[in-house]
Amino acid sequence: MSTTAQPKDEVPVKPANYRRLTDDDLFRHSSQYRFWSFIPDQLKQKRIELNAQAVASTEENLRKFMIENKDYLGDEELKTLEEKAVPVNMDEEVKLVNFYAKKVQAIAQRLNLPTEIIATAITFFRRFFLENSVLEIEPKAVVFTTIFLACKSENYFIGIDSFAAKTKGSKTEILKYEFKLLESLKFCLMNHHPYKALHGFFLDIQVVLHGKVDLKYMGQIYDRCKRRITNALLTDVVYFYAPPQITLAVLMLEDEALTTRYLELKFHGNTESENPSTGVSINFDKLISMINSCKDMIENASSVPVEEAKEIMAKVLYSRNPQVLLNKLKRKNSSENPEDSPDKRLKT
Repeated sequence: MSTTAQPKDEVPVKPANYRRLTDDDLFRHSSQYRFWSFIPDQLKQKRIELNAQAVASTEENLRKFMIENKDYLGDEELKTLEEKAVPVNMDEEVKLVNFYAKKVQAIAQRLNLPTEIIATAITFFRRFFLENSVLEIEPKAVVFTTIFLACKSENYFIGIDSFAAKTKGSKTEILKYEFKLLESLKFCLMNHHPYKALHGFFLDIQVVLHGKVDLKYMGQIYDRCKRRITNALLTDVVYFYAPPQITLAVLMLEDEALTTRYLELKFHGNTESENPSTGVSINFDKLISMINSCKDMIENASSVPVEEAKEIMAKVLYSRNPQVLLNKLKRKNSSENPEDSPDKRLKT
């Protein structure tokens, strides 16, 4: 009988440059990061260029309209066109897109769609208008389209007949811009929403602050944070910050003391800590500063009043369809001068 000792299983030695792949690494290799992440100046410049191209095209169409109809346009008509058929500027475009993005959210919620699908619909809608101007395609024309495509991309099947019946929309109109939407999204439909990060932080906070947090209270925070995240998707933070950063900002808004304490214990106060399993260094002060910047953007986001949205939409309509404005002027003049109407002259 052999008495030779069996060698023990050796633990493989990690190479010196070993680094575990993190969720952040996965996000930074995603199409969402490559195509839809910007610094503020980049995003502003993208919107300025998009608006400038659309305005130039709209103004050229207006000039052609006035030349073609010069024999029928009097001084009053020309003055009205100059004053009211004015293409919207970049800021007005953003306001109109944000206004209709809230409509996307409201309609999707009325349809009782899951939170992830609502988030995807909002995201698709806002990205579409980073590639297309409201002067080219009216926002309301793609509201149902974005919701329908979001359902399909999130594997929440609703047939077009059923969807059209539920939304009381036209199948033709819903599908009209579907390929244009896909094209504008660069055929990249995968979304990294902050809800996944929220679930992870929710579990980790209970571990790091074990015995110091009430589970019922944490459940309430979790539900409120989900609503805040959905609202945050209506702002530009989604272009400037990674999903976990948005989640931490939302947690800060709900309970700053709890979130700060968690981060202090997690990342060891004001020192630059390194996670041995990932090799990632995190500076606590920089982290807090970044989270607070994101929090301020979410907190200070303003909504667009209905009346202002109507005024902007009127500018879009009149600049794209000047004949509509002239018809309105004609009706106004007819109502102000009833004696000019044959029917009115017959009355005594």
